Amino acid sequence: MLSNFGYADDLVEPLEEEPDSAWWQSTHTNVSRTIGRWSNSTDAFLSGKDSDGQSDSFVRMRFGPIFEEEDSSGFFDFSARMKLPNTEKRLRFVIESNGDSIIPENELGESSQQGSVVESAFKTSFSAAVNFVREDLGADFDAGVLVDFPLDPFMRLRFNQGHDHGGWRWYQKQEGFAYYSKGVGARYGVSVSLYPQDRFHYGADFSVVWLDQEGEFYGRENVFAYHAIDDKNSMSYQLSFLQSGDHSLEPDSFLYNVQYERRLYRDWLSVQLKPQFTHEAEDDYQGKFSLTMALVILLGPQYLK
Repeated sequence: MLSNFGYADDLVEPLEEEPDSAWWQSTHTNVSRTIGRWSNSTDAFLSGKDSDGQSDSFVRMRFGPIFEEEDSSGFFDFSARMKLPNTEKRLRFVIESNGDSIIPENELGESSQQGSVVESAFKTSFSAAVNFVREDLGADFDAGVLVDFPLDPFMRLRFNQGHDHGGWRWYQKQEGFAYYSKGVGARYGVSVSLYPQDRFHYGADFSVVWLDQEGEFYGRENVFAYHAIDDKNSMSYQLSFLQSGDHSLEPDSFLYNVQYERRLYRDWLSVQLKPQFTHEAEDDYQGKFSLTMALVILLGPQYLK
């Protein structure tokens, strides 16, 4: 509602580490510098031009436990985006842990949820893709594989349109995709948001996807609001309705949650708390409570300051 080659190592300016830096702070600094070197080296290798600025490439990790009424589990999400500006800003390398989640319209919780965080990290399938962007056409094309066994190649083509006008914004997306094992499908989504204040906005979005292999349609509507309380604390609210069906969309479930996020250290370490109630049709819409706790870590040259 995110390759390594051996030159251009000197393009990321070294930063002096604080003398009393803890191991986790120094680890973040070293990994972020490495991401910048890899990104600049790959950009220079593919374009034949030395990168002349700080890399915008980044890695995002989000993980934690999920507590439910009778059980507990965990999840681990990972995404990496390597931006290559000297390829006329058209190429990106993208790695995502939820690459096999092709129908987020029917997800009630975290896509990588398993028995524990460690189990989720080991069992999650990753996708690795080259993303080709044409901003003048509002289109991007992905070609890659799901890193699982056996490997599952896929292709995705997306067209995006949007416009900002005064205090509101609209956005829509058309997408077609084909997976070797999951078949082909198509998606359409539209979103409208209003921004009455700099720190507050609200809106709604709708998406529907069709899967040829299952012969099913899945639909989802979200109503949401976001409030940045201050520079370190924020709240978001969401109400979602989910449907599915072969010829017409029938109600499946609905859910509502509140998420609190607090920045713990600079702009790269934060914690999230999300209580949620889920009502499923197969359980006669009896409410189920869950609490998701997440730690979010961002790595990359832009997070060194």
